[in-house]
Amino acid sequence: MPGDMTGLLIAGVTGYLIGSIPSGVLLAWSFGWPDPRRHGSRHTGALNVSRGAGKGALIIVMLVDMLKGLAAVSVAPLLSAHPWAITVAGVGAVAGHNWPVWLRFRGGMGLSTGAGVLIVPAWPIVLVAAASLAMIRLLLIRHTPRAVIAALLTVPPVLWLLDYSPRVLWLGMGIAVLLVLRHAGDWNRA
Repeated sequence: MPGDMTGLLIAGVTGYLIGSIPSGVLLAWSFGWPDPRRHGSRHTGALNVSRGAGKGALIIVMLVDMLKGLAAVSVAPLLSAHPWAITVAGVGAVAGHNWPVWLRFRGGMGLSTGAGVLIVPAWPIVLVAAASLAMIRLLLIRHTPRAVIAALLTVPPVLWLLDYSPRVLWLGMGIAVLLVLRHAGDWNRA
């Protein structure tokens, strides 16, 4: 296994490359669905794919995007013995999904990939974040990007309250920051 810092860099780059696989575009092409880059928000994630291809497409793309996040954190310990390898690979996967090199840095919104990253080290936070988003969307904020940002702000405090390790806390904070940055661009979108 490579040295600590080299291995950590390899884990981060690998996480980014796994996350940057343009699954929404590839699945649309494979199934004959409309190219998500040509309609709706023009994002490549599950929600925008479903605008052109329906709810079945939403579920398929969401699951594949979650698997990308899960794959990134699963392979990280094989690439590096560094204790922060999973954290770096997980944040890298979300960054790759949001800003994929293959699509001129125009990807999806990262929610499913972020959930996939957190499933293994902190699955309860995925449920808490999903419930928070549903409640905020239903009761307070109808605008999806704003509701997502509000729900993401619950992730770090809940991780801290549930006494997760610093590595998982930083993983959750890193993902939350990347997702807030990604959704902030849609703050004024109708």
